[in-house]
Amino acid sequence: MKTTTPTKVKDYFLTKETFSVSKIKDLDVFQTLPKTDKESINKYYKSKKYLSHNNNKTFFSSLYLFVKWVSFYFKYRVLKKASSHHNRLLDFGSGNAYFVSKLNEKGGQAFAYDPFYSQVSNKTIEQQKVFVNESDLITSKFKIVTMWHSLEHVFSYKDTLSLASEILDSKGCLIVACPNYQSYDANYYKEYWAGFDVPRHYWHFSPNGLIEIMANSGFDYINKKPMYFDALYVSMLSEQYKKSKLWFFKGLAVGLVSNLVSLFKKNASSYVYVFKKRF
Repeated sequence: MKTTTPTKVKDYFLTKETFSVSKIKDLDVFQTLPKTDKESINKYYKSKKYLSHNNNKTFFSSLYLFVKWVSFYFKYRVLKKASSHHNRLLDFGSGNAYFVSKLNEKGGQAFAYDPFYSQVSNKTIEQQKVFVNESDLITSKFKIVTMWHSLEHVFSYKDTLSLASEILDSKGCLIVACPNYQSYDANYYKEYWAGFDVPRHYWHFSPNGLIEIMANSGFDYINKKPMYFDALYVSMLSEQYKKSKLWFFKGLAVGLVSNLVSLFKKNASSYVYVFKKRF
């Protein structure tokens, strides 16, 4: 199946505003236009439906929490294979800091960064223990930085990767998870694909596109692993955007097909990538 990326995508999650998705020249990376400035983007997160920040009691939120619980152990295995989980770790764009809290329960030395932590209602650690300004990170050093579906949210991926390089120790590990706009489910849902999540997602990466910008920022690619639950969750959410009455079953079916296709086409809905700082 040939990948066809839509040029116009609506914010089905919240405002119903329409944005453009434009390819960056010479890169397998798309950007959302117009680019919402840092001061204005906050309003696009202010919703009880934004599940990484709120306790919204619905069937879908319960499903999200279950996937989050299962996903932690997948992330934990990735982390242990990449580096010792006892090393100092920063989770960049931590949401409600669930990953950090669970990691510390297992004896880790994990810290959270999220500029929107003050508006999170389902906090898992005390607010004073969370970095909320990038400037506060400069004086710290970490052996590992994780970005679980957060790199696509940053205003400038170049600036963010430069910051990650600055706060990482020599040969430090950078772990990044993000959606793949070349996946089967992205191509199936097109403008309804929840992985676009405009304008909260400034950037849209393919595996090759992400690996290339990482190399340009001084990070060497080690490996990647598919995140199979993401295909199911994103497909169900996409079916809701299409106002499907059978969103659970249709989304489950498309997500399963997407995962099956990814075994042969290597185009999973989302991947987690492991990189090493070059110097």
